[in-house]
Amino acid sequence: MHVREGDLMLAKPVGGYCRTSDADLADIRRAVKAGLLTPEEATEEERKGVLRQREDIESLSGGAPIKWYEDNNLSAFKRNVRRPDFENMVKDLKAGRISGILAYDIDRVYRQPRDLERVIDIYETSKETLVFKTLSGQNFDLTTSDGRFSARLFVNIANKSSEDTRRRVVRANVAKARKGKSHAMGHTFGWLASDPSELDPETAPIRRKAVEKHVAGDRIATIMKWLASENVINIATGKHYTWGGTKAMIHAPRNWGIRTYNEEIIYDDDNEIVMGDWEPLFPTLDTWHLVQALKTKGSTPTRESNVSYLLTAIARCGRCGGGLKGHPKWAKGARTPGYNYNCNKQRPEHCGALAIDGPKLDSLIQDLVWATVLRASEQKRVPETAEPWTGEAALKDVEEEIAELQELWKAKKVRAASYVTTLDDLNARKNELLADRAYHSVPAGTRSITEELLTNGWENLSIERQRIIVRKVLRAVIVHPAKGRGGRFDPARAEPVFLTA
Repeated sequence: MHVREGDLMLAKPVGGYCRTSDADLADIRRAVKAGLLTPEEATEEERKGVLRQREDIESLSGGAPIKWYEDNNLSAFKRNVRRPDFENMVKDLKAGRISGILAYDIDRVYRQPRDLERVIDIYETSKETLVFKTLSGQNFDLTTSDGRFSARLFVNIANKSSEDTRRRVVRANVAKARKGKSHAMGHTFGWLASDPSELDPETAPIRRKAVEKHVAGDRIATIMKWLASENVINIATGKHYTWGGTKAMIHAPRNWGIRTYNEEIIYDDDNEIVMGDWEPLFPTLDTWHLVQALKTKGSTPTRESNVSYLLTAIARCGRCGGGLKGHPKWAKGARTPGYNYNCNKQRPEHCGALAIDGPKLDSLIQDLVWATVLRASEQKRVPETAEPWTGEAALKDVEEEIAELQELWKAKKVRAASYVTTLDDLNARKNELLADRAYHSVPAGTRSITEELLTNGWENLSIERQRIIVRKVLRAVIVHPAKGRGGRFDPARAEPVFLTA
């Protein structure tokens, strides 16, 4: 592009596109892992790479102003990666806001032929003469047929190279997974930054406790709030854990030493789960099966939903039998700390004519349930109402089917595709049954009455865990109508109905 010096201020800018390559980033990450660079120095090196590209690109501008576009740490090959500045550059080029594209090399801009074709369409239909220059020395002039041919050929070669690299990486990663090699990238919360195979004595107990809280009955949201109250920071974001981050931490197979690849469990040649070469939070898979069960059983009555009051639906109206619901008290247009349990006229059979003071009823029932919990712990037993598990026969059948399938495979009597597909289905069914057995063998009452509960007391439990314990002791609390008028709380109105009654 030739621009007279006096016209520089009026010239349309040309787009300058910078992107750090995957190879550059890989070298920098290896240096960080080897301890040759700190994370801060790595960030600075990445930035220096982009600045060097800018200096090189400026030599192509012919003195014209440059509008810069920069997509750092973003792949041009992966289809699911969106490059914001590349998209902005394409929009500006199509709208005529820039007069072309300058880049260090064409593979910094394109590694997918479809991205190149989008830009070629603009060059072919533009009424202006657009430029496309790189420092490679090759003819990539997209305004000519020879330049477009060269560009298409080079981008296809670059795409093939990326495909080959990805295939080699996938093959190496699968082999690494089957050997149980750790897949942790960087620092993982709960393990040492210096050695991700060893548990961190400071953070591992926090991660373990988060899992135990979930098993005991706490919702993900409750654990997220607990982590925030403990000022636990997510290493990946530098902020407090979100709901999704908390869930991922609790459900991670890494907690039990289970090796996965692309979120799929890896099995060895004997159909046993491959265990990783790092120290797990939990030495056995019992809790893992239980967590898997809670994923699918989260909507059952033992997993409380967003209930704000202890006895909602547990307390029953002594007139109509309908469940009472907690409602806050209001005074002068403002919500107060107090609340009532009311019989709501939600159905024709509900009377809607009964109410009782919420905090006082809760306190009464808490004392009763807490005394029962302490008595049960002293007697080394827990009120138990869970039905015996009925899936043993089904589990035995699945295990026998797996063994028969493996014998057929060893005898070469089944095709590889059929073997893999059938084995995956049988393993999935087996894991479902193991999870279901774990859920039934460790009922909610047992999970809730933990050493933590007995040490820290009722008040330190979440509302959902308190409700789980109440439901394991009481079938309901019948609230009878008040005798006469007056606002005094009468404990005699509350009739607990025990599960053992």
